[in-house]
This record gives sequence, C-alpha cells and structure tokens, in this order.
Amino acid sequence: MINHINKKTIGILAITLSILVWLTDRLTHTVSALLGKIIYGNRYMQTIDGAIDDTSCVFNIDMYLAYSLSTILILGIALYISSHKRDSVKEF
Repeated sequence: MINHINKKTIGILAITLSILVWLTDRLTHTVSALLGKIIYGNRYMQTIDGAIDDTSCVFNIDMYLAYSLSTILILGIALYISSHKRDSVKEF
C-alpha cells in the first residue's frame, strides 16, 4: 500500500511540476535565462554584431529545458498509470 501511494504521489508531483515550470518559462522566460546564466556563466548572452538574444549564444537552453521537462512529464505519467491497481481477469 505504501509503494502504491508513493508512486501515485510522485507521479502527480512530477506532472504538476513539469507543467508549472514549462508554463512559467513560456510566459516569463525567466527559468531558461536563469539556467543559462548558471550553466554557461559569462558566455551567456554575449553580443554578436550588436545583437543580444538567444541566437547570440551558440546553444539554446530552451531546447534542453523542454527536453528535460518532457522527460519528467512522461515519467510522471508512467508512474501515475503504474500506480493504479488492475483487476485480475477471471477465467470462467
């Protein structure tokens, strides 16, 4: 019973967290900017031809964030589905 509750709770938490972080990043762009500054330091957002934006970086941190959040969402869904009990099939 404890294993069943933990899988379901962790699944719901993973689904909720990934959706909230994704929405926050899409609406404010703060999550990917913060990750870019943490991971790449001074190389993040350097000017190239006077332009400062995501294309001025050699990388696109949004892509890595979306991939990670998609993976967490899929794992959360898998945990949530696997936490449900299945009725055994009765043979007549």
